[in-house]
Amino acid sequence: LFVTGLRYVPLAEATAVIFLAPLLVTLLSAIFLRERVRLAQWLAVLLGFVGVLVIVRPSTELFEPAILLPLGAAFCFALYQILTRLSAPHDSAATSNLLAGLINLSLVSLLLPLFWQAPEWDHLLALLSLGVMGMCGHQLLTLAFRHATPALLAPFSYGQLVIAGLFGWLFFDQLPDLPALLGMALVIVAGLAVAYRRSATN
Repeated sequence: LFVTGLRYVPLAEATAVIFLAPLLVTLLSAIFLRERVRLAQWLAVLLGFVGVLVIVRPSTELFEPAILLPLGAAFCFALYQILTRLSAPHDSAATSNLLAGLINLSLVSLLLPLFWQAPEWDHLLALLSLGVMGMCGHQLLTLAFRHATPALLAPFSYGQLVIAGLFGWLFFDQLPDLPALLGMALVIVAGLAVAYRRSATN
């Protein structure tokens, strides 16, 4: 959903919408895990939703239905985290990651005959680089969570928005306008508020 959305939505805006996932986790944890969500956390979720509305501006001609693709990706990512939490008492992290990878590989392979194109050498190199960077990033994130709390690491993860905005400008000549920047700031504040509240209650 996210990769498809990048064909139609600027990189920085799509990345900002993905950062709704921590807020959606708060919402889904109340529904599926029966966890108690405090008023401050609900207000943070509402603030994040307002931030996304500011980014996509559904009442203006700037609204693109394609924004629903990264929004759907954020929802799937949040649901993935909920399911991971549910399976944690039964499986190790390595087992969960291995099974999830095998299932994803099997499902995507079913679609391969419909979309397969032999990659050029430069495309193949880019795909291999993508896999290596994704693996390294995931491993670094896992190591970071061994030594620091999510609340401490949250501000660094939101630095991804700055990098996405910079890359969008450098490679695709996409600059977020002022309302989009304001919406991103609201999403960041809401996400940090949720992270801080969780650390305070733990």
